[in-house]
Amino acid sequence: MGGMAIDPLTNDEVLAALEDCEATAVPTAHISARLAAPKPYVTTHLQQLALKGLVGFNTHRGVRRWRLTAAARAASE
Repeated sequence: MGGMAIDPLTNDEVLAALEDCEATAVPTAHISARLAAPKPYVTTHLQQLALKGLVGFNTHRGVRRWRLTAAARAASE
C-alpha cells in the first residue's frame, strides 16, 4: 500500500482532540490539523458526535466551531 493512505480516525480520537481544547469552540481546521486528517473526514466524525449529543457547534462568520457539550465533559471526568 502506497500513496496518501491515512489511518482511519475514530470518534474517540476526535473527542480527545476536542477535550484538549476544553470548553473552547474551535474550527474544523484546528481539529483536522491536530489530528493530521482531512477536514471532510473530521467533519463527518464531528457530525456523528453531534448526533450523539457529545459535541455542539456554532457558526460565526461562516465558520463552524465545535466544542464538547456538558454531557461529554461529564462523561470524560
